[in-house]
Amino acid sequence: MLNGHTPANWTLTVFPHWQQLFTSIDQVFSLLKSPAENLQENSRGTVVLIQHQGHQFIAKRSKRQERHVWAQITSLYRKGEGTRTLHNMAKLYELGLPVPEPVLILEKIRYGCVVASWSMYCYAEGDACTCADAPQIAAMLKQMHQHGWVHRDPHVKNFLKNAECLAIIDCARARPWRSRRAQMYDVVLLNNCCPGSLVYYGITEADWWYRLAKTQNNLLQFWRRAKRAVNPWRYQNRRETPE
Repeated sequence: MLNGHTPANWTLTVFPHWQQLFTSIDQVFSLLKSPAENLQENSRGTVVLIQHQGHQFIAKRSKRQERHVWAQITSLYRKGEGTRTLHNMAKLYELGLPVPEPVLILEKIRYGCVVASWSMYCYAEGDACTCADAPQIAAMLKQMHQHGWVHRDPHVKNFLKNAECLAIIDCARARPWRSRRAQMYDVVLLNNCCPGSLVYYGITEADWWYRLAKTQNNLLQFWRRAKRAVNPWRYQNRRETPE
């Protein structure tokens, strides 16, 4: 995941509350090389548990940032995935929404582009949500919308449930946006994941903005199916390529 003893072209951004705990890139490299536990490994990234001075943290590596040239080029103006994720998290945290506290961003820069990206935030106890938690997730989306934010990827596994509350653990695609259509697109995505969820949000399929967002999503799904039909080998190869 991280090679070499001397990090070159890496930048470290530590949020104010944690600056005394994380003081150098070398220190962070050392922690990432020897995590307490590897929690997840897939085509999108790596998730590990870090233990340091009595605290527990979640660190995420973005493989997409490393492998997709377009993601690297667009980082010239939209930053790397780790930066976007934690800046979103910090803004939502300041609004009082239930997100883990952001800790640090570690990114490698080459010719001004982000070519590797890690983010770290405080560990939160709980289990990944299921469709049984759709009513609470819908309520969480409504709360985000009231604060002028949309999630843009409200899959149930992007939320964590513990005995006390629901937490948002993946907000990489979130953005401040008061568009009613964008808000309804959130509801469409949640309803696609867990059918019937729009009722928990407090709307019906007759809602004009919901219908518009649903039409947009249907067109997007049609376009994706068409691309797979034209070039099935490309998408099959993606699924079968080992990590």
